[in-house]
Amino acid sequence: MPIELEEWQARLELHFAMLHDSRRARGIAEPLFGLEHGLTQAEVQELERAVRAHIAHRRPSQNHWLTWIVYSAELGYRYSGDEYWQTFEQETPGWLRNGDRYRIRAFYQRFAREFGGAVPSGPWAEHFSIICWPITHAILPKDLQIQLARTLFDSRSLLNEDILRSPELLGEVIAARSWNASSRFQNLAQGTRLLGQIAAALLIQGQAGSGELIYPATLERISEDLDHERQAREWLRRARSSVDERVRIRGLGSLTSRSAPSSITQVDEARSAVAVMGIEPRLLARPTDASGASWDVHLEIPALSHLLLRFPQTRDILTGSRCVVAGSAGRPLARGRLLHGPQHVKLGHWPKPDEVLLQFEGGDTQLDFLLRTECLLRPGPIWLLRVAADGLAYERRSLRVRPGERYMLLSTVEPIETDEHVTQIELACEGIHAAILDVPEFLETGWQEAIRNLGLGQARTIEVWPAGLAAVAWDGDGHGEWFASEQPCLAILADHPLASLRVSLDASPRDSFELVSLNPGEPLFLELPRLPVGIHRLTFSAQSGLAGQPELLDDQEAVIRVREDLAQTQVADHRSPLSVQIDPPHPTMEELWDGEVEVSLRGPQHRDVESRLSLFERNGGAPILVKRLPPLDLPVDTEAWQEHFDRYVRDKQEVQEAYDAANVCALEFKAAGLGGFTLRCERPFTPLRWALKRDGSAYVARLLDDSGESERPFLSRVAFETPCTEELIPYATDIRVPDRGGMYVAQTPKHCAAVIVPPVLRQSHGFADLGLSPQIEPSIRSPDSALRLVEFAGLWSRARLPGNVLAAFRRQKVLATIVFELFRLLGGNNWARVEEDATSGGGNSGGLQALSAAISKDTTESGAGGVLLREAQTMAHEGRGHRVDRLTSVALEYRLLPESIRRTMTIAAAGAGVVTPKWLAELALRLASDPASAEPWAGQELRTGLSHLMDSPSLARAARLAVIATDLCMPPGAPPGTLYSGWRWA
Repeated sequence: MPIELEEWQARLELHFAMLHDSRRARGIAEPLFGLEHGLTQAEVQELERAVRAHIAHRRPSQNHWLTWIVYSAELGYRYSGDEYWQTFEQETPGWLRNGDRYRIRAFYQRFAREFGGAVPSGPWAEHFSIICWPITHAILPKDLQIQLARTLFDSRSLLNEDILRSPELLGEVIAARSWNASSRFQNLAQGTRLLGQIAAALLIQGQAGSGELIYPATLERISEDLDHERQAREWLRRARSSVDERVRIRGLGSLTSRSAPSSITQVDEARSAVAVMGIEPRLLARPTDASGASWDVHLEIPALSHLLLRFPQTRDILTGSRCVVAGSAGRPLARGRLLHGPQHVKLGHWPKPDEVLLQFEGGDTQLDFLLRTECLLRPGPIWLLRVAADGLAYERRSLRVRPGERYMLLSTVEPIETDEHVTQIELACEGIHAAILDVPEFLETGWQEAIRNLGLGQARTIEVWPAGLAAVAWDGDGHGEWFASEQPCLAILADHPLASLRVSLDASPRDSFELVSLNPGEPLFLELPRLPVGIHRLTFSAQSGLAGQPELLDDQEAVIRVREDLAQTQVADHRSPLSVQIDPPHPTMEELWDGEVEVSLRGPQHRDVESRLSLFERNGGAPILVKRLPPLDLPVDTEAWQEHFDRYVRDKQEVQEAYDAANVCALEFKAAGLGGFTLRCERPFTPLRWALKRDGSAYVARLLDDSGESERPFLSRVAFETPCTEELIPYATDIRVPDRGGMYVAQTPKHCAAVIVPPVLRQSHGFADLGLSPQIEPSIRSPDSALRLVEFAGLWSRARLPGNVLAAFRRQKVLATIVFELFRLLGGNNWARVEEDATSGGGNSGGLQALSAAISKDTTESGAGGVLLREAQTMAHEGRGHRVDRLTSVALEYRLLPESIRRTMTIAAAGAGVVTPKWLAELALRLASDPASAEPWAGQELRTGLSHLMDSPSLARAARLAVIATDLCMPPGAPPGTLYSGWRWA
């Protein structure tokens, strides 16, 4: 006989009350979760049938509130991150008629009050104010389990007893390491204490205290589900094994909160911590020809991922900002790239002694300070590199040479004198001189004098090298890297008798030993314990068996860098034969599809690399489409990959249709004998979003509202033909879109979401549907009118695009029309007529000259256009920062800013505001190239900036000319997602 909801309610009340009282009696402060209901799977199914029978006819009742806690938490456990309430409605017939999301939230709030239930926290909980409750009480939804297992594996070397005894600290560690996880996992990580509670329970499952963190039956269920995924099972097993070896856990029932990682503001302590992490870069050189007469110089920059844990406030900068390397011959490093292991950066010119090596775009002053003081080149003016067996030259920490070895000597002072053993070489790096030094096997008196004249010394003939398991890296001179899970082993060999050898670790008397008598030619093997992540120093002191005088080994120490051994990340390690570079490193599906992701592949020349695209409707499901792409010839640059992706993916109708239904994308790269790499992308998980479905030839736009706001969103439609005019439409979750398509917008006081639906082309219409001439109703010249155009540009730019490429083409046309109208307001009607004539002819030289002349009739200002045209080719190949600087100098030199504005901005530069000539020049360039980027960049100062530009029309016109002229210097056709080539703003 079926159990009624009243009976389920009574049973659950008894269970949760006992669990709550039991934990409080033992002084345990950890909260309860709805998934800790203690029911078997068969009982859960029976309860769900009873809930569905009730909701089919009646509203959820306060008399059965715990049954709804269990029901919604179980759905949350199966939730895969796409449509929680839509899945809820499908599995709960009658919910649309009788259901109430807000009542579900009230039930959870009551659960928190009466039984100490978990309370969601963090920005995610604020944005998803209802579904955050069932998702939190699901503890660990299935699609997030593998990500937690991987993060625990990645973090295992960092776990110590203090961290494991504090859920808050453990959660902080996991949150710091979640930068390469999905957005949903990062949402989970915002509640650090709850996440730490879950992770601690999994790590110590079966040990005393684990049942006090999570109800044993619930913990066993999660563990069993993790076991079904082979990789997750292995990651969790190894994380547990590491914990067992590293710490001895006692009395976890009395967990107490510990202090969080120290603040970066504690400068002296922070500098000391950064020094131990070992982020000092080193030099290496690579020959560019077989003769060895020409070389490239590279800077090897260690991974900065350690900073995320020690200084969590640096996360946004390290993960979201590109990094400019001083002296770099190439473009800035991609966002997040320095978190993925050591990076080799080619130098085009030698950094100045006082130049900051690493500068992050939009950097933090305190982080900049630490990098400026600890991430430095060793002082010059000379540097010594040893040429190793692999043909590369690696920087030595000392200036001492050994007989029979080959070295490279670098000098910033003057060219190095040559002789029979010293040969000058060419470096593809300005500001530095170089020579190759071949040291003979036997150093005669003359040679010893020559070495001293070069500023070098002679090293002792006692060698140290890795033994046993190979080191991650070894430079041949006592400096190496090991993973944290390994025990370094070193061999020591002397070519002359030693009376004694003393070795100490990190200058600790406790970690030292002394060996009496070491015979020449007989190696000594030294195995070290597992060491924590960071820099460790083995200091050696030896006493000669002949002279009786103490002598020190070369460099007086061996330096061991221990780094985390990570699971596979989104960016392949630079040491892999196949290196895949992604910018941004963790893109969304939309960013990949819209061409906003830069992909490059490196490896041995003329080797084939194959790629395969798989689209999934949800995590863990079967793919709805698998497409193999033709092979590419290595290496593959960004432009070649984008052309390949557009031709074989974006332009294929079957992929376009599958893309609209997909929520997860996997892009696999594989080269025979070189390895492989997989990039996974997901839809962004936002409180308010649109999904597109096909119904025959028509589109259906579905609104997904997880914001939890009490008021329904306002819906509107914006036609392609009138892109700045909104038409309000009645509220509906499913909207059948007419053939002409358009942009659909949903807005609440806190959130806004838009989707662009392409027109449906009918064969009977021929090519008539392809044409588009957007019209914007003219408005009076005012900052408010300009601001309205910028806001519409942002709305169109941020709107989600479907797979159909026609939608992207129409958006480009709309945005181009908005920019034209914006500069009609800023530059005037005459400028608009000249620009229309100039660009309609494809941007010929006569049109550009007309634009240059139209900047100003003032004799002082009129020369600005000619300068910008002459420098357009150079500016086209410079970074945006250089273009901003150049426009700023032109504006000041040719007085494009009226005196009143210059005076106002002089005051602003003194601290009264942010508007400076350079700021205004960048705003003008952003508006002229990508107006959607101006609103988030300028913030509250946007209206003020627009007002200044209206008072400085010559500056606005000059910026527009610079954008049009540089675009014409680039290969034809702007990349997807941009209006003008080379003008994508970070």
